[in-house]
Amino acid sequence: MNLYPFKMAPTFQTRPWGGRAMKDRLGKNIPDGTIGESWEVSVHPNGLSRVANGPFAGQTLKDLVGQWGERLIGKAVADRYGGDFPLLIKVLDINALASVQVHPDNAQAQALEQFPYGKAEAWCFLAVGPEAECYCGFQPGVTAADYDRAVVEGNVKALLRPMTIATGDWLYLPPGTVHAAGNGILLLEVQQNCDLTYRVYDWNRTDSQGRQRELHLDKARQVIDFASRPQLRRAAGLANCLNPVLDGPYFSIGEVVVASEFALPSVDAAVVGTVIGGTVALVSAQESFPLATGDSFLVPANLDGRLVGENSRVVLSQLV
Repeated sequence: MNLYPFKMAPTFQTRPWGGRAMKDRLGKNIPDGTIGESWEVSVHPNGLSRVANGPFAGQTLKDLVGQWGERLIGKAVADRYGGDFPLLIKVLDINALASVQVHPDNAQAQALEQFPYGKAEAWCFLAVGPEAECYCGFQPGVTAADYDRAVVEGNVKALLRPMTIATGDWLYLPPGTVHAAGNGILLLEVQQNCDLTYRVYDWNRTDSQGRQRELHLDKARQVIDFASRPQLRRAAGLANCLNPVLDGPYFSIGEVVVASEFALPSVDAAVVGTVIGGTVALVSAQESFPLATGDSFLVPANLDGRLVGENSRVVLSQLV
């Protein structure tokens, strides 16, 4: 049996700040409740995604990476990561404000949690409501002492740097960047394979039992980068070619506007894609299938494929 392009079936996660936008806007068949995250392409045990097509349908991506190794993820990636697949793709519905939070880098994750990866992440804003809020880093001049005082006073939000965002914008968040977003944001997140989040402030939110979620003030304080103030990015809209968004230390990202046909790069690394506008067909010698807005796929290393469609947008991500 040979490898072929996979259409992925996600795992859904409830979150107190989630909503129903994945069903209403993307047509996803989500369960009941406040669904905050769809783990589209994942080998993380907290949310394994599965193959939805072909002979491997129903198998987890984690199992297939274990079975096929470098033939699936590419030799250079397998050599660098010991055969692991350290990329995680999500769709997030942040209907209410998510917590003020920060993520560790690799060294910090290893020291604090004995976990191999930190969490660098990139956001693509798929929909931005009129009441949406986004904060990224601290305002210029904010010091560690200012932050410590604000934590005691419950006034961290006043120190955060607000950003004006629009549909189609990208934001790369290096580890150590304090951030918060929500009140009507639907986004695609490309990140390292890590689920470590240190909450600084959660808006005094309580669950049905009147309990607040745990904060992680000590660990957050150890990983915060007070100088981190990332800027918004936006891909060019050139048709039928890869428009670069990010060439980062852990993954590269580009956008494709499929006006007719685009040949996927055949490289010695797995290529992951998510349709963020319109519909396309992924056509290859091994397997062909349609993809709607919100669908994700994975093309194993060194396989050819084409995206065929009209006026559609696809995000392509690749491990480096």
